[in-house]
Amino acid sequence: FKNAHRGIPMKLQIRERDRRALLFLGIAAILYGVISFGLLPALDSLSEAASNVRDKEQQLSKYRRALVRKGHYAQLLQQVRNTVAAAEARFIRGDNPTLAAVELQTIVETAAKKNGIDLTQRNISTARKKDDFFTEITMTVTFEATSNQLSSFLGEIRNAPEFTVVRNAQIAPAEVLQEAPKKGDSKKMLRANLTIAAPLPVPVRSKG
Repeated sequence: FKNAHRGIPMKLQIRERDRRALLFLGIAAILYGVISFGLLPALDSLSEAASNVRDKEQQLSKYRRALVRKGHYAQLLQQVRNTVAAAEARFIRGDNPTLAAVELQTIVETAAKKNGIDLTQRNISTARKKDDFFTEITMTVTFEATSNQLSSFLGEIRNAPEFTVVRNAQIAPAEVLQEAPKKGDSKKMLRANLTIAAPLPVPVRSKG
């Protein structure tokens, strides 16, 4: 009877505690697989996507700041252009020195005629460079006038629509006085030699 049990199948008995342990082990293996092959790659993808979003946000913020600055600079540049245009409107145009000389002569002769002054001598110089932005033409005139006429003439030159300035003035009595002028006497003639200048903006040449 020693080997009688060899042909009889044996029953494997698993205790309840071992069965629960195996069940937990199986669940843990499944969870490990899910986490390792499913959840962790998904989390990595989410992290990478979030990083990409932050990069895009930073890029967009940078571009928007650049656009804001560009718009601000564009406004400032336009304001400067408007200011320059308004200032240039007060100058005799410098793109044609010959026409500029004619315009200066017209301003001076109109002021003289308005005040009853006869210009006995007049001479207009060619345009001379002052700096990188301006050239200048001058007109030298000689005439005789009363003090009132001379004062009014200088006022007309100073208040001309275009910028003009008296660079040099030599004023003396037209005749030698034998006695001091009486109070209120404005009829004595004066001889004036004036150099009147007009600055001309140098035309801006586009590069390219």
